[in-house]
Amino acid sequence: MQWFFIALGAPFLWALVNVADNYLVSKFSRKEEERSSGGLVLFSSLIGIFIAFLIWIFVPDVFNIPTFDKLLLCVSGVLTIVWIILYLFSLEIEETSAVVPWFLSVPVFGYILGYFFLGETLSFQQLVGSGIIFFGILLISFNFEPGKKNFKGKHIFYMIFACIAIAISGVIFKYVTVGNNFWISSFWEYFGLGMSGLLIFLFIPHYRESFMHMNRTGGNTILIVNIVSELMSIIGNLLTNFALLLAPVTMVYLVGSFQPAIVLFLTLFATKFFPNIAKENLTRQVLLPKIIAIVIMIVGSAILFL
Repeated sequence: MQWFFIALGAPFLWALVNVADNYLVSKFSRKEEERSSGGLVLFSSLIGIFIAFLIWIFVPDVFNIPTFDKLLLCVSGVLTIVWIILYLFSLEIEETSAVVPWFLSVPVFGYILGYFFLGETLSFQQLVGSGIIFFGILLISFNFEPGKKNFKGKHIFYMIFACIAIAISGVIFKYVTVGNNFWISSFWEYFGLGMSGLLIFLFIPHYRESFMHMNRTGGNTILIVNIVSELMSIIGNLLTNFALLLAPVTMVYLVGSFQPAIVLFLTLFATKFFPNIAKENLTRQVLLPKIIAIVIMIVGSAILFL
């Protein structure tokens, strides 16, 4: 069972990153202005440039791949910017515990893309698992608060396209990396991320102004939290890769699907003891359906991966 705790470390670290993201959005975005948290992505872009530079120092032959592969990996970096922005917009208008479960749909979108573009087939079990996951997503997208509208629409739009962007980015990265070195591929992906952020800063005034506002109000805090978050993400990826050496791939991915449940636990804990970091609606009519939806999605993931 050693592999289980190693694999569980990854979604736990990623859940901490989700809580940190929510903290940054709630504390430093302009609450009176919708979609004002996009400037946060520029901090991630700066880190992307730094990581690409570090990779280049230790892996000097990063330029020794075909030009087309470089372009594809840069596109993967651009898609990373896209999904992060949409994810941040979602955190502005919805609780973290209702946003993060959407990431369980990424494998489903990956299957769909593979079916239409790679000629892959979907088994009956995959169709059932995908259907159950989407049912759970549908349930968690309903608003059960008295007097509120029944369906939350805007963050659903953001997260659908965010998850599709993640799926496409993953397909591109895997397609190119099969014939190349992992770190070379990572260099070009981070390079694409960094250059995209630079172009956003130069040519999109709204994001530039948001970035400058955040820099004035909490630049050091935002940068430190982003650096720590990036490190936790990398460690989580390494833990997953190590667990894959010890256990079947499907079991490791199944453990990863616990991330929404961990996020819910962490936000409940923070609401109780650290309300300045995260707040969760603790009323029964809101919390119970959310727990049921997350359990349903984990069951769907079990069917999908096993």
